[in-house]
Amino acid sequence: MNPLATRTAAPDRPLAIGLLLGVSGWAAGVFVLIFVALLLRPDSACQAAFCGAILLAAAWGLFMTARDGEQVFVAQLALALSIAGQCLALYALTKDARGIAPIAGAALALQTVLALAMPNRLHRTLSTLFATIAWALTLRLALFGDPDMATHGEALHAVSVAAALGGWLLAWCPVGAALWWAIRNEAGWDSGRWASLARPIVDGLVVGLAVATLASEPFESARWLGSAGPDGGSLALWPLLSALGALGALAAAFALRRPGLMVLCAVAALLHLAHFYYALGTSLLVKSLLMLAMGTVFLGAARLLGSKEPA
Repeated sequence: MNPLATRTAAPDRPLAIGLLLGVSGWAAGVFVLIFVALLLRPDSACQAAFCGAILLAAAWGLFMTARDGEQVFVAQLALALSIAGQCLALYALTKDARGIAPIAGAALALQTVLALAMPNRLHRTLSTLFATIAWALTLRLALFGDPDMATHGEALHAVSVAAALGGWLLAWCPVGAALWWAIRNEAGWDSGRWASLARPIVDGLVVGLAVATLASEPFESARWLGSAGPDGGSLALWPLLSALGALGALAAAFALRRPGLMVLCAVAALLHLAHFYYALGTSLLVKSLLMLAMGTVFLGAARLLGSKEPA
């Protein structure tokens, strides 16, 4: 029998006690970070890499001790140390980098490794979420240019509708395909030896599909549209497409029986719609008509789904 699948669940404890232990873990982590900064002073890339590796190794060891959250204080302390170690490691990897693209690429590689290596459910979910954010930003900058390197932003404005649509599909179709595969094969991976690794990663992909575009570039479309004129409105499609992606993530969360993730996906879809509303460079009347049309479509879809429920 697989020992990973037979770990005992975390003991029930009052919510107030759990919150207190979690806050205590973060406070302890802050004091440890201050001590490390005063003692080692990681100014160069080598020093930052060394300190980051030490903190990540300490976090890994504490997570092994905490056994996926059975000891809330230890788990929260390990998470605080891991976040600090990630910041130092990312600084060491991108100290001499120019622009945002190398930082996003390094973050993608780092978070992918941590999602596979860290023996903690919450950490793996967060690392997967950060990896999807870094992936979206890396691909976005690779396709349409780095805002720090584009001359007067002109390279960012001349984005066609086909390019914007293709860029979004290239970023999120792999995530959607991975979730589709996970749903179709849930019985295989959820009960096997990879369950402790796959389930938090799948949860992170659901959250990433729902919020990653908004988290990676929440205001860029509005800034581009404000000065780009009629030829720069194509990237306003991204928030609207992301709302559809959030609905897809909602369907995945429903299929995977994750009520909490369903609520998060629904909120993300509303945020994407609000983002689209403010990013779209058109009149208030046209925006109102678009919102009315989308509301009608959603109400029709809800009525259709309700009529198919078994009696």
